[in-house]
Amino acid sequence: MISVIGIAVSSMAMVIVLSGFNGIEKIVADMYNSFDADLKVSLNEGKTFQTKKIDLDKIKQLNGVNFASLVIEETIILQNEDKFETCKLKGVELPYFDSTHLDTLMVEGLLDLEYEGIDYCIPGAVLQSRLGFTSDPRFQNELTINGMLRDKKISMTSQPFNQQKIQVGGVFMTGIYANDAKYIFVSIGFAEKLLEFNKEATGVDIFTDNLSEREFSNLKLKVSEIIGQDFKVETREEQHALIFSATKSEKIAVFIILCFVLVIAAFSMIASLTMLILEKRKDVFTLYSVGFTKREVRRLFFYEGLLINLLGGFVGLALGVLICYLQIWYGFVPIQDSIIESQPMEVEGMDILYILITIVSVGLLSSYFPVKYLVKRLEI
Repeated sequence: MISVIGIAVSSMAMVIVLSGFNGIEKIVADMYNSFDADLKVSLNEGKTFQTKKIDLDKIKQLNGVNFASLVIEETIILQNEDKFETCKLKGVELPYFDSTHLDTLMVEGLLDLEYEGIDYCIPGAVLQSRLGFTSDPRFQNELTINGMLRDKKISMTSQPFNQQKIQVGGVFMTGIYANDAKYIFVSIGFAEKLLEFNKEATGVDIFTDNLSEREFSNLKLKVSEIIGQDFKVETREEQHALIFSATKSEKIAVFIILCFVLVIAAFSMIASLTMLILEKRKDVFTLYSVGFTKREVRRLFFYEGLLINLLGGFVGLALGVLICYLQIWYGFVPIQDSIIESQPMEVEGMDILYILITIVSVGLLSSYFPVKYLVKRLEI
């Protein structure tokens, strides 16, 4: 019974911990999905390119492409009266927000970058808290953007920045500090005027329909063929490779640690199996008298050990899945001071399969070799 409980607890822990990592990974992915493009095109070397080098219309006509926009990204200095912040200006085409989920992230104002000939900007919430502005037109809602000119030489007497005033149209909050403290959206026309770009861009953002993994990979290949070798195409995971790879590496590391815990729990099963063989030593001769062979006796004890292991494993899997779904439905484990109310969980079938394979493997090894050794050593 103790052996079954030990293996069940280990199996349950594996399901719960891996599902917890899946939940966190999904939350992070959803945050980036609401902000970043599905595919991002940029130069392999250099920063800006002539827009005629990319056939944007051909990209828009590809099956699966919902919207594609030229993008201008440049570091600027954002100013509100005597307060300054360095951030990233992102100039996009006006229909850009119709294809994104940024409307779900708005905490103030509207998504209009241009209305009745007036330019508006949409900065992140962290920039708002640092500079102290609002999108409410009744109060101070005008910012000064200082963009450095590429072709202008810096001297003691010259002004290296091009200054433009712009009104705040709204404020977004993704929950990701790097985005909320880094980005401010403007129309691509305003960005061109501020930075004096002449039919130039720094990239292309592509938003896709709901595609399968295979269709998405094929679309990425088609875009790569259109843009040529001077450009690269990155998915969201590739744009944030460090974050996603770190999450997956942590999950693998924890899985390996929990496998060792399961192996340790299997030692209690080996001890129970040893005691069973010693206890039934006299009864084995009764089995011999009714026709059992030595091989069949070994097989009998082997099946006994395997049964203990599988029983504990299946009970642990069932309890782990049940606890995960109770957390998903009722959220009884809260997270304090977070954008999410409770610990996210997501049960994946492949995780269950890997855990099951591990349980069966440990069960086979921890039953076969001890039984073979003990039956031979005790001359049963």
